[in-house]
Amino acid sequence: MVNVSNVISSFKDNPGYVAMRGLARFPIVRNFVTSARGALNYRAYQEFLKDCEKRMDRSFFKGVDRHAFVKELDRKGLAFGLMLPEETIKEIRNYADKTPVYADRKPNMGFIYDQREAAEAKIGKPILVAQYFNARQDCGAIAKLVNDPFLEWVAAMYLGSVPTFVGSNLWWTSPVQASDEDKDKHAHFYHRDVDDFRFFKYFFYVTDVKEGEGAHICVLGSITNPPVIKKGDKWNIRRYTDAEINGYYPAGEILQITGPAGTGFAEDTLCIHKGSTPKTEPRLLLQIQYALFDYGTMNDDQNPGVLALID
Repeated sequence: MVNVSNVISSFKDNPGYVAMRGLARFPIVRNFVTSARGALNYRAYQEFLKDCEKRMDRSFFKGVDRHAFVKELDRKGLAFGLMLPEETIKEIRNYADKTPVYADRKPNMGFIYDQREAAEAKIGKPILVAQYFNARQDCGAIAKLVNDPFLEWVAAMYLGSVPTFVGSNLWWTSPVQASDEDKDKHAHFYHRDVDDFRFFKYFFYVTDVKEGEGAHICVLGSITNPPVIKKGDKWNIRRYTDAEINGYYPAGEILQITGPAGTGFAEDTLCIHKGSTPKTEPRLLLQIQYALFDYGTMNDDQNPGVLALID
């Protein structure tokens, strides 16, 4: 059930984002806004593509067929084939190992990740998710990825206009016995995102991810086939149980995405997806997101002055 007071408060804080969330669940609205923005900045869009192509030899992914990649993303909502260089993985891991990370994405709950158990003892609960703040500004490898010409070219082609970088996020998911409340808070139940009228994300595993060890799970093709289980589900945005999704889609369409450190893929998370809790090994994941518009809600930007370690 919708909490009216929360909706009113959110609208006051960020009216554009709340209005978009209400409208963008309708395909006809998403298509209209996407087409209109593409038409309005068509010339800038063509120049942007040309600039990406001029820089393509500097991409980490110049060996990937970018035309096939964006075609797969457009058709299935998911595209594979990216792999980070070993030195990039090492640079991100070095940053993560020495930089405070923040439990439950709260800026006053910082700790060094290899001291997680001590941090859990202090706050009195397991830490399912811990995120870094200002990672793009503080980690050169992440900044380079955000400006990679392959990633930007695919973003432009998929969005149909000059892409807007809306944020990067780097976080650990830990092998803990998390509460249902924390699993819901950190998107470990099936759901769809409505982050803009058109948007998508790149995901990169910075640690090895085996089956059952924190794999991202996605339902292939669900971007055009959302589950209709209850009345209103065609337009509603809610959490779904495993039983609902397993009963609605063929098993072969539910993908548990695994791979060694460096594995990358693109996904329009309007499709059905969820995070999963590792059984024994923590997972470190980097997300980079592009959209038509920036509502200021998807980044990890935080005033350093408010960041604090757990007492």
